[in-house]
Amino acid sequence: MNPNQNTEQRKLPRLLCSGGFSASKVVFGDQTFELESINYTHDGMALFKSDPLPEGGTFTISFSYPVEDSLVEISDLPCTLVHVRDTDDGFYYGACFDLEAATSQQIADLIRIEEEIAVEQHRDR
Repeated sequence: MNPNQNTEQRKLPRLLCSGGFSASKVVFGDQTFELESINYTHDGMALFKSDPLPEGGTFTISFSYPVEDSLVEISDLPCTLVHVRDTDDGFYYGACFDLEAATSQQIADLIRIEEEIAVEQHRDR
């Protein structure tokens, strides 16, 4: 392998977020923002906002997603901002969930959401 090649790759392929995702509520300190969910895995997600977020790398995120006949809610999950891309449309953010700080229920719910999205996308093919 050429050491000059960009070898950065996501651990898992991202799944496109369907309309079932709620707006993601992101909290930086005492400021709260709503962002659009773009794509998702149980260890992170991509988000969009037309305006920039404050500087800083850590925050909490909350969102919900319907699974079967219930609503799976993720609340105040610690995250790290790992990527920012400024475009003409707005700002795309890559968030990595801090799974070491997450509760076992949050991790189970993150995986449950990922499995549901994967099934939905497979059905839609």
